[in-house]
Amino acid sequence: MLWDKALTVAKKASEAQVLLPISTINSVVSEQGVDFFIKVMNDNINKKIQQGQTQPNPFLPYEEQMFVDTVGDEHVCLLNKYPVSEPHLLICSKAFVSQSSLLELQDFSAWIQGVSYKNVLGFFNSAAKAGASQPHRHMQLMKTTVPLESLILSGKLPFRHKLFTFDRINSEKAYFCYLAAMHDLGLTPKNTSLNINEPIECLPYNILLTQNWMLVIPRRTNHIGDVFANALNYSGCFLVKNQQQHDWLIDYGCLRLLTECVAP
Repeated sequence: MLWDKALTVAKKASEAQVLLPISTINSVVSEQGVDFFIKVMNDNINKKIQQGQTQPNPFLPYEEQMFVDTVGDEHVCLLNKYPVSEPHLLICSKAFVSQSSLLELQDFSAWIQGVSYKNVLGFFNSAAKAGASQPHRHMQLMKTTVPLESLILSGKLPFRHKLFTFDRINSEKAYFCYLAAMHDLGLTPKNTSLNINEPIECLPYNILLTQNWMLVIPRRTNHIGDVFANALNYSGCFLVKNQQQHDWLIDYGCLRLLTECVAP
C-alpha cells in the first residue's frame, strides 16, 4: 500500500531530520460560508530556495531518503522534502518530461494509485503561471480536507473551470475527462492531433483530483500582489510568506484572489 510505505519512510526521514516542513502558523478564515485555511511559511522556505539555486532538478537525481516506491514503469513516488503537511507525496516521471506538456494515460495510472484512498487530494500545477516550481513532470498528493469541496460540487465556483464526478475513479476515465477538459477550455493548441509523438505544450492550468471528482482550472497568472496561488489554493488552503501577507489576503478576499488568477 503506497500510503503505508509513505508513512514509514516519512517517519524515518523525520527522525533523521531531513524533512523540512515549510509552514507553521495555521488559521481559519470564514468567507462567504467557506472556512479557508491559511498557513504561514517558516524559515525552511529559505533552504528550499537555496536548494533550487544549487540543484535545479531535485527529482533527477532524487535523494534516496525521499524515495517511497516505484509506481508503474515510468514513475517513482517521493516524499516532498519541503512539505506543507506530512506526508506530502510526489509522483514523478523517472526520466525528464516537461511539466507543461500534455499529461498521458500513464501519468494518471501512477497518480491514481495514491489518490484511491480516503481523504487524499491530488493536485497538479502545469507551469510556472499555474504555480509550478519545478519543470520536471510531477503530480502531488496530500491527506487533507478540501474546504472548497461543497462549493466545487455545487457548481457555484465564481471562475471558469471543468468539473467531472465519478462513482469510482479509474485512470482511463480520468484521462479521457482530462482530455475533454483541455479541449473545452482551449488549453491545447488548435488543430493538433493527440496521436503525434512530439510532446504537446499546453497553456497553464491546475488539476484537483479525488476519488470522486476532478476539477480543471485554466490559469492566467500565478499571483495577485505578492501572494502566489497554485493548485492547492483552489482546494481552499493558502500558504503565505508572512503575517503581513496573511492580513492582506484576508482583507483582499480568498475567493477574489482565486478568481482573478483564472483565465477568463
